[in-house]
Amino acid sequence: MRLVVVIGLAAGLLAGCEARNGGAQSEPVLATELAKPVMRMVPERAADGGAVAPGSPAPTITLPMLAYVYEYGIEAPTDRIRGLVAGHEAACAAAGPAQCQVTSSTVTELGEDSLRGVLELRASAAWVKRLRDGLPGETRAAGGRVTSSRVSSEDLSRQIVDTEARVRAMTTLRDRLMALLAERPGKLADVVAIEQELARVQGEIDSTASQLAVMRGRVQMSTVTLSYGSKGSIAPDGVWSPLVSAFEDFIGIIAVTLGGMVRVLAWLLPWLALGGGILWLFRKRLRANWGRPKPPPATPPEAS
Repeated sequence: MRLVVVIGLAAGLLAGCEARNGGAQSEPVLATELAKPVMRMVPERAADGGAVAPGSPAPTITLPMLAYVYEYGIEAPTDRIRGLVAGHEAACAAAGPAQCQVTSSTVTELGEDSLRGVLELRASAAWVKRLRDGLPGETRAAGGRVTSSRVSSEDLSRQIVDTEARVRAMTTLRDRLMALLAERPGKLADVVAIEQELARVQGEIDSTASQLAVMRGRVQMSTVTLSYGSKGSIAPDGVWSPLVSAFEDFIGIIAVTLGGMVRVLAWLLPWLALGGGILWLFRKRLRANWGRPKPPPATPPEAS
């Protein structure tokens, strides 16, 4: 609606200028000219659902644009966890930001004999392949093993094609508005309205281009998450794991019960002290009442 108002103002502005120049062109001609890029703002759809510009051949996508996510779980001795994390982080830094980037690195000490670490990376396909090929050997050399491996992907082909078409359409509209602003001088209010619409269109172009850059970056650089855990801290294995878990629950239940008893004692202790003080103050009266003999029951008079 706002764009239609700007087009109407521009049409009136051109009509006034051409009336001063002899009326060489009429208002409907300008309206038709401005309507062309407006119609191109809505991209057409090809038979397969992709967005194409009018009059141009439909884009052909030979390969899907996939954003991959790799997740690995590594188990190793406690004293080797920090070395593994540091080694993978150093290998990523040595490859350079064009091949690998460290986005997060965390090592948490859960106890004297328990460590956990998480290393998050963004890496190219070639670097990820080298990591996958060398990871089993590196973990075995450190006395550990790879406990889990998961690969997932998201197809961004349609989103990227649609976003590219939107950027092209908005760029065409921006160029038309800039030409209109340069070639059609007029009233200050009309010029301000066109400039505001031009600023809005440029803002949409910048925002959409940023979204497109993010999606392309996800396709070019995969997400890699390496989770490290000391032996026995990830998950107990073997037939004795239920018994180990039961003993751990037993100790936990005892600790919780003792903690509850301490809390109850903490609540009752002030009241017990208060009750004991009251009894001590009235001890003589209580003793007198307890030591006084009870009167014998009254006997009914005998009948004559």
